[in-house]
Amino acid sequence: VVYVLEDRDLPLVEVEVRLRGGRLYEPGEKAGLSEVMVQAWRNGGTLVRSPDAFNTAVEDIAALLEVDEDGDTIAITLSVLARDWRQGLRLLAELLRTPAFREEQVQLAKARLIEQIRRRHDDLAGIASREFAGLVYGTEHPLGRLPTVQTVQRVTRRDLLEWHRRLVTPRNLWIAVTGDAERGAVLAELRRLFGSWRGEKPSLPTIPAPKEQGALLGFIAKQAEQAHVRVGHLGVPRGVSERAALDVLNYILGGSFTSRLTREIRDSRGLAYAVWSSFSPANPRGLFVMACQTKGESAEEVIALMREQARRLTEEPPSEEELQQAKESLVNSFVFRFPTVSEAVSAQMLLEIHGLPRDTYDTYIERVQAVTAQDVLAAARKYIHPDRLIVLVVGDGAKLARLAGQAKRLQAR
Repeated sequence: VVYVLEDRDLPLVEVEVRLRGGRLYEPGEKAGLSEVMVQAWRNGGTLVRSPDAFNTAVEDIAALLEVDEDGDTIAITLSVLARDWRQGLRLLAELLRTPAFREEQVQLAKARLIEQIRRRHDDLAGIASREFAGLVYGTEHPLGRLPTVQTVQRVTRRDLLEWHRRLVTPRNLWIAVTGDAERGAVLAELRRLFGSWRGEKPSLPTIPAPKEQGALLGFIAKQAEQAHVRVGHLGVPRGVSERAALDVLNYILGGSFTSRLTREIRDSRGLAYAVWSSFSPANPRGLFVMACQTKGESAEEVIALMREQARRLTEEPPSEEELQQAKESLVNSFVFRFPTVSEAVSAQMLLEIHGLPRDTYDTYIERVQAVTAQDVLAAARKYIHPDRLIVLVVGDGAKLARLAGQAKRLQAR
């Protein structure tokens, strides 16, 4: 699938290639494979050029060429001066189809990831987010598991070559080209580079639906002045029909500086500098989470306030003032959601990859404006479950003695 949009504002061309793939699809016993893969993919050269020769070719045209993954897709992106877009596109095609995954670069990528794993306990906010996902999804589910030193050590060059063979096929390929290049010329070059390419349907496992977990209070002991709190449960899949109502709901709950959580926890009581909520969709299920960083002695009070605000949403509709403020802010901010042409086209491409309606963004403002207070209440009653809230606190046991005594003791992975 190809998207091409001319944009003459700057003498640049942006190219983005997307594939279904990423860490959600990798085998659990080799968790970390995708992170190793994208590093070794970009840094390992190609079958045509060594890593140094390939990097020199990219630098000679002052281009930026990167490979990354976001969980369920892999992206290869190119930014190049308009005069060199053909050469840049050829280099991208070379990297896409014939990466070498040289052993030296594979080992270097593994070493970097292992070092990150060994350091990940230094960041308490990161611990809270990762371990909360593990509690909600289960540590064996692709959305809840983490790479370990052992799983990364199991990854081999042969694994990367096999994963590349399974993923990189024209039937698993989306290409977006935007910028200062004539559309017909771009399509002709793409046909020349990819027109004769044939391949099978990608071989990807099905991501299982996560199991609903019961209510839980968990505690991870870490010496720190502040405690990190996460409260929530499973969220919604992409494409849920109530998405606009949920966006309004989240804005009212904890998605703004005037939200209920901010007013109750930060402004009225001074218990936290920042507090927020998120109702982010994902496939097969996203996360609903309320979060903040607070003094250890205040964690119990913060948790009680979060529970209260979640319950309140399911019992009464928002005020007309809250509703209108949320809708106006969402509409006004949506105008700036895609500041560049390339970002707008990329977002449209991702809609197709995820099987969402093509007019999702075209109708968003209209759908937000149509949300009523009763719509917000109905969405809250359907998707927020105060009796199933999972609570995780990461902090100093000495400052959280009462809470720690009531909670299930957990270890950061």
